[in-house]
Amino acid sequence: MEEKQVQQNRKKDTVMLQSELKNAESAEAFVRANQSELNMKSVTEYLTELLIKYNVEKCDISKRGGFSGNYVYQIFNGVKSASRDKLIQIALGFPLTLEETQYLLRVGGHSELYVRNSRDAYLMFAIEKGYEVQKVNELLFENKKELLE
Repeated sequence: MEEKQVQQNRKKDTVMLQSELKNAESAEAFVRANQSELNMKSVTEYLTELLIKYNVEKCDISKRGGFSGNYVYQIFNGVKSASRDKLIQIALGFPLTLEETQYLLRVGGHSELYVRNSRDAYLMFAIEKGYEVQKVNELLFENKKELLE
C-alpha cells in the first residue's frame, strides 16, 4: 500500500511536464528524464491488467457494458480499436474509477473526460456514482445529451 502511494506521489501532471519540456536542454534529455511518465500501456495490456485486478471475465464486462456480439472481445484482443464511447462503456462494465477511466481513454488515444463539457460532466458524475450503462443513458437522455450506444 505504501509503495502505491509513493508511485502516485511521483506522477507528474501535464502542466509540470510541459514546464520541464520547455526548460529541457533537448527533447532527448526530456524523454530520458521522464521515461516512466511517457510510456503508456496499450489498451489490450491495460484491459488485461484490469481483468486480473477486478477478477472478472470479459463476458461480464460485455454484459454490464451493454455490448452485444463479440465486439468487446475484439477490443480486448486488440483486433478492433474502440471509440471513446465504447471505452467508457467498458469502464462502466468493470466499473472503473474515474482515474482508471481517464487512463483507459488516454491509452486508447482519446481525450479524457472534461468537466467543462456538459456531456462529459454527466459521464464523470455517473462513473463516480457507479452507474450502470442503462442508468447512464437515462441520465444523458433526460438531459438531452448523446447516449452511449
